[in-house]
Amino acid sequence: MRILAASALVLTLAAPHATFAAQKETETIDRTVSIGPRGTLKLKNFSGDIRITGAAGDDVVIRAVRRATRERLDNIKLEITTSGSSVSIEANQRSNNWRDRNNNVVETDFEIKVPQGTTLDLNSFSSKIDIRGVTGAIEAETFSGDIEIDVAQAAQVPSLTAQTFSGDIHARVPASASGKVSFNSFSGSVRSDLPISMGGRSRRNVDGDLGNGNGPTLRFKTFSGDLRILK
Repeated sequence: MRILAASALVLTLAAPHATFAAQKETETIDRTVSIGPRGTLKLKNFSGDIRITGAAGDDVVIRAVRRATRERLDNIKLEITTSGSSVSIEANQRSNNWRDRNNNVVETDFEIKVPQGTTLDLNSFSSKIDIRGVTGAIEAETFSGDIEIDVAQAAQVPSLTAQTFSGDIHARVPASASGKVSFNSFSGSVRSDLPISMGGRSRRNVDGDLGNGNGPTLRFKTFSGDLRILK
């Protein structure tokens, strides 16, 4: 009984310490960068949602909310670099002395405003990506999150490439949108509010014209997720 009581006491004393050691903290980073009306934003994230909104002006306004233990926040940095009209964001830049390769991710949510004509190049592993009001070319890739793109207010649909493994893709485009549509999936399907004239079609592989077909190509790829084109 004494051994059991002593063991219980050790566990009781150790539990708060373990909880404290694993406790996450929150860190917020705000940064504004001028890139001009038609610059490029490159973003690489691992975990955490990404929301990007097109706005007037020449600035990229970044708010990043990072969540991790204090040790990880101190050793895995958010790196923002600029070159001319381009800005690059790396959400998980490890310091040289950080050796814990099994614990090297900081969950980071992004809320970013960009000039409407900005070109986007987004890559993430476990993120929902939400893009609204951007008229520049868009490339967005995530592994396990959904992708939402709303360019319905654009004069014409921009070039789009969206890819996710297990999430769905929703793309809202102008009612007068015109261009090419390419969709490839292992088990997903496509539905469209706008007519697509098919040159060749199967449930999981679609290549066709949107409107009169004159315009950029909209490329979509999933493994198990569906595509919905909305107006």
